[in-house]
Amino acid sequence: MEKIWAVVPAAGVGQRMKTASGGVKKQFIRLRHKEIIVYTLEVLQSVESIEGIILVTGKEDISFCEQLVEQYHLDKVSKVLVGGARRQQSVFIGLSALPKDCTMAVIHDGARPFVTQEEVEKTIDVAREMGGAVLAVPVTDTIKIVGDGREIESTPARSRLWAAQTPQTFRYPDILEGHRHAVVMGDFRCTDDSQIMEKYMNTKVCVVPGSYDNIKITNPSDLLIAERILDSRVVREV
Repeated sequence: MEKIWAVVPAAGVGQRMKTASGGVKKQFIRLRHKEIIVYTLEVLQSVESIEGIILVTGKEDISFCEQLVEQYHLDKVSKVLVGGARRQQSVFIGLSALPKDCTMAVIHDGARPFVTQEEVEKTIDVAREMGGAVLAVPVTDTIKIVGDGREIESTPARSRLWAAQTPQTFRYPDILEGHRHAVVMGDFRCTDDSQIMEKYMNTKVCVVPGSYDNIKITNPSDLLIAERILDSRVVREV
């Protein structure tokens, strides 16, 4: 029987954003009337096939996150756990806490509030068939490979370049085993979960076309973009 759970890493400090926001971490900044993390969790909660959610955050933020879960009736959030120093460690903590009979894990950044229910479902559908799926968008800029001295070494074909987003969805035994391999190897340099699968597992991972609205809020300027995205969605709903 299929059992799908989500892991939401939200333990990052985001120092640049924290400095600009008066000490508030990026995932807890309020956009209009809600914290960024709440938008994120509400989307995952709306996906019918997702049975439960593990939220991984900083030790000092556990109580606040539990309050948000209660305030916004995020009933699918079953646990709020203390994360690690790096995203990769936080994801592994979340994955390790999933039920043993979990069949698929949806991993989504806490600071990506604009993913849609349909996009999450598409990654689940593709991962169910192929083994793994990454929401992504084609790169629009020309990318340069640059050496240590900032000398351009090559220009890869833009047609083959995609910017990876989240969610990244995998068969649960595979992604858990991949993370375990990385821990054993002492490899904490992977910047997303697909990279772990590429390095340590034979699971086929496919790209699922996403949206340029699915930004990860990282810099102060991203908040302006976020406001515009919210405005556009209000217009579409009207």
